[in-house]
Parts: sequence; C-alpha cells; structure tokens
Amino acid sequence: VQLSLGSSPTTSSTAASGMGSPASSAAADAFTAPSSLADSGGSPSADSASPPSNASTTNVSTQCPICHDTFTIPKVLHCLHTFCQPCLEKEQENADKVRCVQCGQDTPLGAQGAAGLPSDYAVANVLEAAALEGASLSCTGCKSKESSAVARCFDCANFLCPNCVMAHQFMHCFEGHRVLTLGELQNRDGGGIRDKPVACPRHRGEALRYFCRSCSVPACKECTLLDHPKALHELEALGDAAPRQAEALGRLLEEGRVRSHDLRAALQTLEQVSGRLQAHYHRAQGEVADTFQFYRSMLEERRQETLRELENVYNAKMVSLGLLGQKVQETIDRLQQACTFMERLTRYSTSTEALVFKQLLDAKLQAFLTFRPESSLHNMDLEFVSNYQAIQVGVRNTFGYIRQGASDTVPRPAPIARPNGIVHQNGHHPFESSALSKRLGSAHSLGPFTTATPAAADPPGYEKWSSGGGDVFQNGSDTGDTLTELACRYGSSPTVTTPLPYPLKSQIKRQKMIYHCKFGEFGVMEGQFTEPSGVAVNAQNDIVVADTNNHRIQIFDREGRFKFQFGECGKRDGQLLYPNRVAVVRSSGDIVVTERSPTHQIQIYNQYGQFVRKFGAVILQHPRGVAVDPKGRVVVVECKVMRVIIFDQAGNVLHKFGCSKHLEFPNGVVVNDRQEIFISDNRAHCVKVFNYEGLFLRQIGGEGLTNYPIGVCMNQSGEILVADNHNNFNVTVFTQEGQLVNALESKVKHAQCFDVALMDDGSVVLASKDYRLYVYRYVQLPPGPPL
Repeated sequence: VQLSLGSSPTTSSTAASGMGSPASSAAADAFTAPSSLADSGGSPSADSASPPSNASTTNVSTQCPICHDTFTIPKVLHCLHTFCQPCLEKEQENADKVRCVQCGQDTPLGAQGAAGLPSDYAVANVLEAAALEGASLSCTGCKSKESSAVARCFDCANFLCPNCVMAHQFMHCFEGHRVLTLGELQNRDGGGIRDKPVACPRHRGEALRYFCRSCSVPACKECTLLDHPKALHELEALGDAAPRQAEALGRLLEEGRVRSHDLRAALQTLEQVSGRLQAHYHRAQGEVADTFQFYRSMLEERRQETLRELENVYNAKMVSLGLLGQKVQETIDRLQQACTFMERLTRYSTSTEALVFKQLLDAKLQAFLTFRPESSLHNMDLEFVSNYQAIQVGVRNTFGYIRQGASDTVPRPAPIARPNGIVHQNGHHPFESSALSKRLGSAHSLGPFTTATPAAADPPGYEKWSSGGGDVFQNGSDTGDTLTELACRYGSSPTVTTPLPYPLKSQIKRQKMIYHCKFGEFGVMEGQFTEPSGVAVNAQNDIVVADTNNHRIQIFDREGRFKFQFGECGKRDGQLLYPNRVAVVRSSGDIVVTERSPTHQIQIYNQYGQFVRKFGAVILQHPRGVAVDPKGRVVVVECKVMRVIIFDQAGNVLHKFGCSKHLEFPNGVVVNDRQEIFISDNRAHCVKVFNYEGLFLRQIGGEGLTNYPIGVCMNQSGEILVADNHNNFNVTVFTQEGQLVNALESKVKHAQCFDVALMDDGSVVLASKDYRLYVYRYVQLPPGPPL
C-alpha cells in the first residue's frame, strides 16, 4: 500500500532549485522509480522492495474512462474514480468543482484546480512497472499517440517521447522536472525498484519525510513548521510510521472486505425482501379485488333486495289503486242509479209520493257525497332515498386499509359485549358473518389499536334497571331536605367573586343516577371507538362523538343507533388528524371539531359531514375545550398555555386572553348569553368564570364537591352542570352564580371519563375510557323554600 501523497506537475522554478535538474546526480540519487502497490510506503531511507509482477497488475486498468487512452497524469476524485488531468479540465464546468462522469458525484477543487487533485500512484506504478519490464508504451506527454516512450518525468507523471524529452530540457515551464530514460531506470535499479520520495503537494521543493499522528497525514519539513508544529502535533519519521500505518490500512482493508461480504449478504436479503414484498403486493392486489368483488356482491344483493322491496311496494300500491278505482266506479254507478231514480220520481210522482223515499235517498246520497277517494292518494308517492355522503364515508372507513410493517403475532383483544349481545367463547358475536370475519375480523383488522385493553363488562342485571321504576334515591326522603338545606346554608348573591364555602364531600348525600342507554365497543368499525375523547349533542338530540385515534366523527341518534360518520386520517380538506373535542352550532347544525397536535386547528363541517372550512393552525397551540355561544362564535380554551381564544365562524380572532393566574388544567367550556365563559379546571377542582375581556368573575364548586371535573354543561334552565368521575361519575348542579342546586352520582364506578354533553331532556351523555358512551338520566328535585 502506497502511503505517500501524490505530486502534481509544477511550472515554477522553485522546484528546480530545490530538487535539481534531471541530469544532476543528486536528483538521480534522491529520486528513484516509484514502488509497487504491494510496498508498505517509504522514506528516503526505506529498504528496497520487490518489483510488481504481471499477475499483480493485470487487473489494473490503465485507460482513462473519458478518452479511452493510456492515462496522462492520472488524478483521483473524491469518489475514488481516476481520470486524466487534461480530461478532467475539459469536463470541468465550474471553477470550484468537477463532476465525475461515472457516478455524478462532485469533487471540490482548490486554487490549483484539477492539478491539485491527488495523483493515482497505483496506475502510475503499474505503468512504470510495465515500462521497466519491456512493454511498449506510447508517449503520454504530447498529442501524438504513435510515438514510443523513451523516458519518464516524475513531476509530470508522463512517459516522454524524444521530442518531449527535448522540450523538458530546453523549455522554461519544465525547468526542475526530474526526467530519467527507461534504460537509466533499469540500469540504476538492477532489476529492482526502491521506494521513492514523494514531493509535498503544498511545498513542491520538499519531500514528505514525517507523519503527523494528530492529523493522520504525511508532512514535509515546511509543513512541520507552518501547519504541524511539534509543540501541538505528534510527529514521527515517515519510515517509522509507515509499517504501522500500512498494518492499520491492511486491517481496514480486511474489515472493508468483511463488510463487503456482509453487504452482499444484505443485498441478497434485500432481494428476498423485494421478492416477498412483490408477492405481498400481488396478494394485496388480489385481496383488494376480492374485497371489491365482495362489496359488489353485497351491493348487488342489496340492489336486488331493494328492487324486490320496490316491486312489492309498487305492486301493493297498484293493487290498492285498482281496488280504489273499482270502488270509485261502483260508487259512480250507484250514484248514477240513484240520480236516475230521483229524476224519475220527481218527474212522474207527486210530492207526497216522493217524500216517502226521502229518508232512503238522503242516506244514500249522503254516503255518496262523503266518499273522498282522493284522501287515499296521499300516500301513493314512491321514492328511493339515498345518502351519498354516508356511502362515501362508509366505504372509505370499511373497505380496508394498507397496513405496513405490522407484526403477525399481535393478539387481538377480546371484544366488548354489546348492550344486548352475546359473546361466544371464541370472541365472536353470533351475528358476525364469516365473510366479514375473513375480511375485517382478523387479528390485524384493528391496525395500530391492538394494544388497548377493553374494560370488563358491567355487573349482571345492571342493564335491567330503568329510570321508570324502583327507588332511585339511596337515602330515601333525606336527600331533598339535605340538598335544600345545603343550598340555603351555603348560597350567596350573584355579585360574589370569592369561592363559595361548599360543604365537604362526606356531608353531601348525592342522588343516585342510572343510565338508560349505552353503546359502543373497542374497534374501528361503525359504532366502535378507540378513544371517544369528545362528545356533543345537536338540536335533534343526535350524539356527535370525536373518535380520536380513528380520525373520524361518528353520529348516533339519541338511543345510540349509528347514523353516519365522516373523516379519515390526513391533513387535506375533509380529513381529520386526532380530533379531540366537538361542539355544535345549534342554529345551523354545523359541527366544530378541534384537533390536537400536530395540526392543533379547528375544522367546521355541516350537519351532513361535508367539509366547510378550517382555521386556527397558526395561533392555536394546545386546544382543549370548545363551545359555541348563542351568536355562533367559537370559544376555545387551551391547556398548557392557559389561554382563551374567541373566533367568528369565518375563523377571525375576535378576543383572546391569557388566564394562567387562575387556571391549572382546563378541559371543558360552556358559554351563556351574557358573554360569560365557564371553564372546568381539572386540577383546581372547580369551574372558573371569565367574561369575554378576560376578567375573572367567580368560582363555582371546589375541592370536596367537584373533585377533578371532566366537563361543564348548561341545561335549558340555565343551570351549570359540573361532571367529574372521582370515585363515581358525579354530576353537581349549580346556578350560574354558584349556588348549589343538586348533587348526583352513578350507581356504578366508571373508568376514566373523557367528556360529557347534555340533551334537551336533561339526559347526560358520558364518553368513557371503556370505549362506550352512556346516557344518564337524572331527576331534578323541587326547589327549596325561599330564604
């Protein structure tokens, strides 16, 4: 391995004064022919090495890839490709870099340009070795490629013909170049080749004699004074360092070969993975086609069912119309007969004789006159009703998805029992079809959500409870008296801005609540959730749920029956990314959705799930609770930064204020018609009230009464409901001024709860961490006696 750096041709006279001319004996003594590739490097005092053999040089190309001729001043680029210096200068387009024609990698150039690049000593040594062994070489120093080389210039790294030798002897630009004839080289070395000194690339008049261990580069005497001072750098003689460095390079070479073998194995593995990926691709294509065929068969089946239903309805209505037509015709005939009889009677009978039939004729004519066949035609309309939006969303969410890199051993969690369903021991519902099980019921159908653990089922018999019967008060008649006394004892005027002295939790006897509806389970299908983080209720009492990790919004009726859904994972219009909380514009039915990081923005959809607009990504940082005031303004409360921002429907900021002095962890918000903002604070155990200007007004609730609230609502009477799930699911009712009205709790404990919403009839919708939604009904107590 050649350790010394290459030299480049020089045109200065400094090299001549430092190195001597080709004819001087000093130059002949100091500079000998270059060593072979197998040499371990050297210095002027290094021992001689064996010459290269033909076997060692046959695999080294001596032709330039650009000019396809023998190398002329071979230079090495950073990509380790070798080219002639003149070829590089022709290919060079920029003064500061040159691009490799083989791999396209750029190599930066210094002030000397291509001449400053390191020389390829391996190629030069192979060419010199071939010349010494008698091979016929052409001159590489002139344009004529037919002249045979008779000498070698060590500075130009060229083989010279007689004309080029003469030019080197007489032209000033070649002054100082070291030229020896091929015969002199053979005679001088006696068939052997000694290590030759290499000139310093920066100081052409100096040879490389030292090795700097600090910088890992060889240096000349001038370099040791300017760039590598002994006080700061570790220097040693090049002859002493060469064996160790050659050994290190040998180890590095061996490691490179081992690594190359490993990379070849990795390449084979890559090819295997590529083949497997291609097989998976074709298999997935087949499964997509199978799913499409399944969809088409289901659609065809549904089409046939709908057509049969349409045919039956049509036939039934046609039969009804036929029967009605017959009845009308019979009525016409009878009426005509009665009219004919009356006409004959009035014409040919006396008045007394006609009055004999008056009662009979009155009854018949009255029956004919009251017959209204058009009333039976009102329900004869026929129409096929379709919801294209729901179909589009449903297909997108149920057709399937592309799963990447998932493990084949991920277990599927056991399904959660539906309210009236039976779960078999194998984990499948009895009404789940085999086709759907094959397509969507595999261990991978839940995608990234398989790590969650569903909650346990409710205690037996709980679903049989109803709000219509039984004793719903745990403490009998004491509940009303206790709450009334507490409200009177701890009530205060509306102008109070300090927290009310509420009683301790142990002093409160809460009214028991039960739920009359529950729905949902873990999963990605319709009616299933992975994180129901937010819930709201629209004017029709439909329940709007933000299914966060499924990146969608699901709509249910008040009984928990699925209606439709919208949204899919993404950042484009109509797509959702971790929707967190929802609110509804009561007047229009528009749905306001907040998204958490990374988008932290607000999106608005109409009541049918069609995208309207989005805004707030620039100003919002951690949106948490969201509400819509009576005038349609969107109020957002942010956690972490403790800030409230009020937008109009177009996304313009109307007000914003910080409230870090009063809030610790806000999570819910509701607004009244007096521009007062009620914010539930989970860590402060209360509700804080602000106006639109950011002025703190008062506090509602407190520790011991509303521990760790999860949300706040306002009923139609204007009362504030604060929900928490500390020990139980609790609902505490206050007036807007903070007077205690009622206190309730669930009969069973719940897992961590996310959010609450309120229906028009006072029912409370609870979004729970067990992937279910519960609809609780509470009973208001009669108001207490006035103070």
